[in-house]
Amino acid sequence: MRRLVLLGGVAILVVMLAGSAVGRDEVRIHLKWLHSAQFAGLYAAITNGFFETHDIDVELIEGAATEDVLMALSRGEYEFVFADPSRHLAAVEQGAANMAVAAVYQIDPVVVFSLAERGIHRPEDLVGKRVMSFPTSYVIPAMLARVGVDAEAVDIGAPSFDLTELYSGVYDAWSGYLTNEVRRARADGYDVAVMYPTDYGVRLYGDVLIARRELVESEPELVQRVVTALFKGWAWALSRVDEAAELALRWDPLLDPDEQREILELSLPFVHAGELGLGGMADDRWIDMAQMMMQFELLAPGFDVENAYTLEFVAASSAPVP
Repeated sequence: MRRLVLLGGVAILVVMLAGSAVGRDEVRIHLKWLHSAQFAGLYAAITNGFFETHDIDVELIEGAATEDVLMALSRGEYEFVFADPSRHLAAVEQGAANMAVAAVYQIDPVVVFSLAERGIHRPEDLVGKRVMSFPTSYVIPAMLARVGVDAEAVDIGAPSFDLTELYSGVYDAWSGYLTNEVRRARADGYDVAVMYPTDYGVRLYGDVLIARRELVESEPELVQRVVTALFKGWAWALSRVDEAAELALRWDPLLDPDEQREILELSLPFVHAGELGLGGMADDRWIDMAQMMMQFELLAPGFDVENAYTLEFVAASSAPVP
């Protein structure tokens, strides 16, 4: 079995020591981003043989899960992709024949934060401020709408990955991951004030597992085996945080083990929010996400979200919750 790794824009083929066993189904899973403890449950499912138990060999493809990747999924270049629900819904509207089958992060760890000294603690405090946010994100306008503030009152700046622009005052606030940017800002010595979208009724999924519609329809038993093995891995990871975090170093030995452990620890309440079993999704959340995207013109009016996901596989998953 071969694994395609994308590092620094260079594609490297890595030949695994063991070939695919006869009779196993081979699935290609495109990650949402670069290797890290963000995917600890997936690594655990591979390392502990949970996929093998379900007669599956997995090839991981590293890199950003863009709309292009989701269109490639629809064409059959992958079997599964981890992606944001907003990108998934936008790709479905553009013609991608894909379906969401599970949600690793039942609450998206994207938050809005600022240096505590700036006194930005509520969405109303963003009025007249310059905020970094990506065009595909509707977190900030949705939060503002929930408290009756016009999004036009906030200056959304150009996308950036450079947190020094927050520290220096180029931006007053930042939209980013609690598990990444907030963690980094605190590690850099800054006292950070965080706003959680869920406190304002903005409840999104994160790292949604997307499958081709054709695969869902023609091989539902395979999709079920993948979902079940994946969340067996996540159940294992949640109960063995130190061991699970270190698994990321098998895929990228240059990662810092302490950082990976912190990423996974911060991820725990987002992966298992306590409302549903691991991987669980609900109709009302998908409907609400689609309505917010239509409200902010990221989807056309009348978009039929029911064609973009199925609860079949998470409902039948036997993965235990630790």
